Amino acid sequence: MLEQLGKYRIDSVLGKGAMGTVYKAFDPHIARVVALKTIRLELLGDDQHEQLIGRFKNEAQAAGRLSHPNIVAVYDYGEDAGAAYIAMEFVDGTPLNTLLQTHPPRRLALALGWMRQLLQALEYAHSRGVVHRDVKPANLMITAEQHLKVADFGVARLDTSSLTQTGSMIGTPSYMSPEQFCGTLVDGRSDVFSAGIVLYQLLTGERPFSGSATMVMQQILNQTPLPPSSLNPTLDPLLDAVIVKALAKRPDDRYASAQQFLDALQAVDAELPVPQEIDDDATRLINPRQSGFGLTLATSRTAQSSAVESSASGALDTLSPWKHQARPELEALLSHQIGPLARLLVKRTLLVADDFDAVCSGLLPHIPSERGREQFSQATAALAQRLNLTEPPPTVEQTRPATLIQPPSEPEPISDSDSGYDPAFASLAEQHLTRLIGPIARIVVSRASRATDRKPVFLELLAEHINDPPVRAQFLRLLHSLGTAS
Repeated sequence: MLEQLGKYRIDSVLGKGAMGTVYKAFDPHIARVVALKTIRLELLGDDQHEQLIGRFKNEAQAAGRLSHPNIVAVYDYGEDAGAAYIAMEFVDGTPLNTLLQTHPPRRLALALGWMRQLLQALEYAHSRGVVHRDVKPANLMITAEQHLKVADFGVARLDTSSLTQTGSMIGTPSYMSPEQFCGTLVDGRSDVFSAGIVLYQLLTGERPFSGSATMVMQQILNQTPLPPSSLNPTLDPLLDAVIVKALAKRPDDRYASAQQFLDALQAVDAELPVPQEIDDDATRLINPRQSGFGLTLATSRTAQSSAVESSASGALDTLSPWKHQARPELEALLSHQIGPLARLLVKRTLLVADDFDAVCSGLLPHIPSERGREQFSQATAALAQRLNLTEPPPTVEQTRPATLIQPPSEPEPISDSDSGYDPAFASLAEQHLTRLIGPIARIVVSRASRATDRKPVFLELLAEHINDPPVRAQFLRLLHSLGTAS
């Protein structure tokens, strides 16, 4: 092993790759521990050497101008002993890919906390003209305090086509954007795509695209991955819509920036009725609402468990009689489909749902198979009749997004006399909108309800999210007629 590289004393090897080695080193001039990332110059041909080393230096300088708490700082560039190197901040932490191997998937609040830090780092870098191009768990360091640091800014921007002779590619196929595979212009939206893959893996324990490099390329270019909630039934389907947009094939269809991606996650988080949870290692009490997916330290496992159980028990004591009556049977029916998670999901849904119909609608998306959803719908319909609950649960066909039949060309005008609306009408509007645009309708209706108390304006705000003009027209006509009838 090398003992010296430039002015740096080499202490140990942190990792090795096809292009070089990462060392833990010491800068004697300012008594600072650093990480030295090297590129082996002998791998480069004579015609490549000057161009690539120049680019490596330029990108190191660009990364060196980034000063952000969630970005590994770059201190220095040099060449010595047959290697070009970058001296970087030494982070005492664990790569996220190592954590994912030992504890997949992560709790929602912890995963979103890491994503908040990642997206803030990307937004900062993009605003200064630096695109990472290799966002993946191996380049994300997690400290003991759950602080995330993004590594390898600048290094990832080496021209990949020039390195193919070495048998290496800068960028990992499973996390690359479609435009990276196609060789077209890459901007910050490519990092948004890669960050979406990281979030998908954090929430499900699986990558959305996997297999050989050729298979991954075909999947990324042509296939839409399974919704995360189908792999992790504890997830709310609202998160599916956010991740689907981040993983759009065309950059123009994705979030325009890392900040927009973060805003969408925070908007969904604000709508989710998530109680406090215990982290995997039972050392933290997680409160997703605090400081944008923040984490609050707790004193001990006993205190945490007691607080959570006490809170849940107190909330369940306030349930309506019909909820107490339906709860054990709902748990049994859902357990038949998804196993022990059913108890948690039923409890959480009962705490926030207003009626039996809403309970069943909230539970149905957690069943991964269509046949299972159909069985659950039939069983809960029978349960509603037996318990004399007037509102039957929706069928699978009712919850599947669909177009309305025979839409008219123009909506019927909504008169100003229909100025007000009540929560029952808003709930009815949400049911019909869900059939057209999916679970995101819940957020759309919630925001429209907060924005106006006038029915015409309320309906127009909802209709803006329906892309097909004839279907939008029928939606307005239908809701107007229902409102008039009521």
